[in-house]
Amino acid sequence: MEKKRSGKEERDPAEFENVIEAMFQASIYVEVGNGHKTLFWTDRWLQGQSISDLAPCLSNAVGSRIKKQRTVAQALNEDVWVRDITGALTVQVILEYFLIWDLTRDIQLIENTMDTLCWKWTSDRMFTTTSAYRSFFIGQHPVEGAKLLRKTRALAKCKFFIWLVLHDRCWTAARRKKHGLQDDDTCVMCYQASETVDHLLTACPFTREVWFRMLRTLGWETLAPDTQSTFLVPWWSAARKQISKDNRRCLDTLVILTSWLLWKERNHRTFDQRVRTVDDVLTWVYDEIVAWCNEHGTIYAISSDFGDRMTTQHLD
Repeated sequence: MEKKRSGKEERDPAEFENVIEAMFQASIYVEVGNGHKTLFWTDRWLQGQSISDLAPCLSNAVGSRIKKQRTVAQALNEDVWVRDITGALTVQVILEYFLIWDLTRDIQLIENTMDTLCWKWTSDRMFTTTSAYRSFFIGQHPVEGAKLLRKTRALAKCKFFIWLVLHDRCWTAARRKKHGLQDDDTCVMCYQASETVDHLLTACPFTREVWFRMLRTLGWETLAPDTQSTFLVPWWSAARKQISKDNRRCLDTLVILTSWLLWKERNHRTFDQRVRTVDDVLTWVYDEIVAWCNEHGTIYAISSDFGDRMTTQHLD
């Protein structure tokens, strides 16, 4: 009986091995001492590169057996490497020959010093698995807010929603219009602007009132997004810096929970024509906070009447 094939085809492990091998080769170079252990044609010893990289056509004119045996010490002795060239002398081969000739004129071998294999990703040029792992991510830009999201305590579905927000992958009216799925991209919460995810969660007048009234309950009304706050993560990051570290975990959880419920309110209005007032949304947020604490036994700051004072519940 044949196994069902998954939607994604499995990749050949050899592909991953080739990537790792290429990354490793690009991460090492040789500091030549006496040249007895370094291969002239294939090792990365000349200005941090191999001759195969600097002069590929010239390298192709050399036999593979010679490449695997010819050391730097042997090759530079009376320029023996020149005799290794046995292929067709095309124009490109000749040009690359002159390039290598010029680069090898100033190479001085040190007889009593061994060749040193160096790792380019550490200051002491020694290999570590940590530096090797990090090297695969060089050049990538971190997603703003990802570290903050990872440390925040919240339900997985809510954190996944914020992950979509960070990557701008929520199907808002603006995104649906961009993909030709609808003509109107007006925000269903305020009917004043285009419905982007940052507008929904931060800049919408309805949303700002929810944030202000909820945070005022905690005595944090100054943290509420104002007319200058147009993006969720910059506002969130700035707001949490204005309160003590002990309270930041509470704020982080409230931001994720409230954002999640604002998104659900948007969906109710868009697909079910059900509309909640600001008071209804605030009550909804409070009820969810209590439900989270009761169900998951975590530590959250909770308002006993969502309007008077905040208490801290420790639920085992």
